[in-house]
Amino acid sequence: MSRMSEERISFIAHTIVDDLVGKHRIDPTRRGEVLAVLKGGFFDFEAYNDRIDEEVRLKIASLSKKVPEGSDEWRLLYKKYRAEAVGKHRPPTIK
Repeated sequence: MSRMSEERISFIAHTIVDDLVGKHRIDPTRRGEVLAVLKGGFFDFEAYNDRIDEEVRLKIASLSKKVPEGSDEWRLLYKKYRAEAVGKHRPPTIK
């Protein structure tokens, strides 16, 4: 699973805030607060995805039959186990 860089997260958060300020959806004086909430949400979601990825990889590695990473079978198992893990664990919510 690929991660978004801190720069990418910052760019996306600033783009969202700029749009919200431009459309008068948020008070410009709260720009920093909204940026912090957005960035925090992105970082929490990245951490959530990392935990799901680790759980899925460990499950595949624990199989009695060794499945080479990147193979068609591995990708199918990853997709199946990821769906199961996401079903078990709720993604983070904005605080």
